[in-house]
Amino acid sequence: MKGFNQINIQALRLYVAVLDQGNFSEVARREAMSPSTVSRVISQLEQALQTQLLYRNTRAVSPTESGKLLAEHARQVLAQLDLAALDLQEQDSEPGGLIRINAPVVFGQRHLAPWLHELNARYPRLNIELMQTDDFIDPLQDSVDLLIRIGVMTDSTLQARTLGQQNFRLAASPDYLARFGTPVTPDDLLNHSCLVFKGFAGSQRWYFREKDRDWRSWNLRGALTSNNAETLAQAAIDAMGLVVFPTWLIGDALRDGRLVSVLEDYQVSTSPEPQTISALYPNSRRPSIKVRAVIDFLVEKFGSPAYWER
Repeated sequence: MKGFNQINIQALRLYVAVLDQGNFSEVARREAMSPSTVSRVISQLEQALQTQLLYRNTRAVSPTESGKLLAEHARQVLAQLDLAALDLQEQDSEPGGLIRINAPVVFGQRHLAPWLHELNARYPRLNIELMQTDDFIDPLQDSVDLLIRIGVMTDSTLQARTLGQQNFRLAASPDYLARFGTPVTPDDLLNHSCLVFKGFAGSQRWYFREKDRDWRSWNLRGALTSNNAETLAQAAIDAMGLVVFPTWLIGDALRDGRLVSVLEDYQVSTSPEPQTISALYPNSRRPSIKVRAVIDFLVEKFGSPAYWER
């Protein structure tokens, strides 16, 4: 422990630089030092740690096993210090400039658009470009800073921060249930009009399960299929049938009684895998201050659990 107390940050930076360059001379040139000074710093580091860190020869240097271990930890320490320095520099900085955001159409209308004026008031130097589409977007190819995406998250090339869970309800209008009866089990849905979303992957399947049991899927049909969620939700409100939709879409209609939740003893979904509402950004060590500011703002406004779940 005493040896570690004698190590300074500059020595660690020089040590990592020597490993990256493979010799003392190039590091000395870049740091405006003599090669003998660089060599002496590394020797002092070895003395402090009481272990050999480098194999030296006339052409190059290479790390010993102890040297490799130190390098691994040194890189982590230096990276954290760099982040801390950046945080301190940005502490009094105000997010500004253009931020390109892409979001699903309906979610953007329901849960982003109502907050834009407040986001603008908080960060007046921020210029927001919000594009709403349900198509696949490659943030690198399409120069997008922040993606809002809903569903099963599988893309490991992007960093993600969860904004909320996507929870589903099976619902129908009181008028529909009064006319055609209330289903008691998922099998009863075969005798009902089920309003199913149909996208590029085909008609959505509905999954149900009782507590602690496996998911089962049903292919159902009814008076209407559509690739527009709001159209189907309105059709359900107008007593055309039942829908399975997330609470962020039909939460208001459930709260004010235009729709009624059905089969509440069952969990319902459109996939057996957990689905989230997430903020995604290109995989890098650190998102920009403007991206962090927008994500933090949305986390604050959505709440936990999200306000549409309450």
